[in-house]
Amino acid sequence: MSEPQIELTSAQTLDLPKHQVNIQVQKLCQQGNDSAFRGEHDRAIEFYTQAILLDPSLVLAYCARGGSLLELKDYQQAEVDYTTALKLTPALAIAEGGLARVNYALGNYPAALVLCNRAIQHDRKNLDFYHCRALINKKLGDCHSILLDCKFILEHQPSDISARWLNARAHFQLGNYQLAIFNFNQYLNLRNDDFYAYYYRGICYERLGDLAQALIDLDAAIALKNNLAILARRRGRIRQQLGNFTGAMADYDRAIELDPYMAQAYVNRADIYISRGDYPRALMQCNQAIRFNPQLVTAHYQRGVINTEVGNLHAALADYHRLIQIDPQDLNAYIQRSWIYFRHGEYPAAIEDCEQVLRVDRSSIPANYLLGVVQSLSGFKQEAIFSFTKVMDYQPSFICALYHRGLLQYDLKHEDKAMSDFQLAQEIQTRDLDCTAKRDETGLYAEGLALYHMGHPDTARVILHQAALVAQKLKSAVFYRQIVFTIEALGMD
Repeated sequence: MSEPQIELTSAQTLDLPKHQVNIQVQKLCQQGNDSAFRGEHDRAIEFYTQAILLDPSLVLAYCARGGSLLELKDYQQAEVDYTTALKLTPALAIAEGGLARVNYALGNYPAALVLCNRAIQHDRKNLDFYHCRALINKKLGDCHSILLDCKFILEHQPSDISARWLNARAHFQLGNYQLAIFNFNQYLNLRNDDFYAYYYRGICYERLGDLAQALIDLDAAIALKNNLAILARRRGRIRQQLGNFTGAMADYDRAIELDPYMAQAYVNRADIYISRGDYPRALMQCNQAIRFNPQLVTAHYQRGVINTEVGNLHAALADYHRLIQIDPQDLNAYIQRSWIYFRHGEYPAAIEDCEQVLRVDRSSIPANYLLGVVQSLSGFKQEAIFSFTKVMDYQPSFICALYHRGLLQYDLKHEDKAMSDFQLAQEIQTRDLDCTAKRDETGLYAEGLALYHMGHPDTARVILHQAALVAQKLKSAVFYRQIVFTIEALGMD
């Protein structure tokens, strides 16, 4: 049976006594409230409108109608109703809160925050206002304010699922992963079918280094939602870190199947191909990622690394140029580019990039080290000693800097200082075998010359020839010629 049609009338039309009008108004408001509760907001608006026609000063009817208009996304009319209510009753918290919701829906977050603050000032017990303010601050990125509002809500209503979620997400954004896990646990106790909660909790465990638990959570998320690419990609990252490259690749393939334009998944696949030494396929994946997202920093980095590894320095240089265009503050891009400039023999450009890094980060080991190498090769020996000393100040176990500094001291006839640096480098190598594996052509060259000066020509010959091979592989043409010249000059060819 359909509801009877409501005819819009006024108190004058009805010609009713005041007490009867009041009864009729109350009845209409109750019918409006009942309809709104059932989600029948069009019908609720009709009841509230009839009540307002009978009593145009009925403030709460304006607010109630504004709420239903909000639900129907009629923000302009909702704003009119809440504004009318405030004209009739200034400082009315429910109207201020309603206007805050209107502005929030329209994306005017600063104005929404001002109105929400006023609503709370006039009614400090209404939890809805605190929840609204937390949502506004989420849009404004103010996680600390979100935590304060959620704390107040949860103290009064511990089972408030929305506040628990906002609390967990705010802790997640702030990097408070243990607290985020606690709140995600509480949230999942209230609602255990939310795959996003498992997803975010899994990321928390991953960042805390508990990869096994992270994998359990991502498995749970995918069990609930198996057609979301981001879940498959994230699980692939965790599997890859656990050494399960086959499982990781299967997840990346699945992510791309679900979302063929997910550029980051192609970069992740490139990681796997690089670990297998399959640079052509890795390069194809990076190219695909950049086609889909030309601004994707990780893809340009990955491609730059691959091109450097295979000796295509011009292509690598183009990627680092692009990275710096995307983000002029990207210090790693300057460092990578400075090494390519060095290997091309463009020493002034290499120095400029190193100095750009050091203006922002004086303690950068790579920038100080390469600057010292280029200064040394350019004949600026005292400046180079200063740069290598800075490297040692920040990383005392950096043997390449020690060998280079020792060579400079030897050239300056400070043989005691030189031998001290050489011997300390040898001691560090004896204690830490890993540092030996990390040497590039510049480090091998310095070590080979140091060994020669220490009276070990046979070992020096082996190391210098190794330096030449590495320089040749990395297309470090100018420095390669420097190494070959040294080998010939010492009679080691």
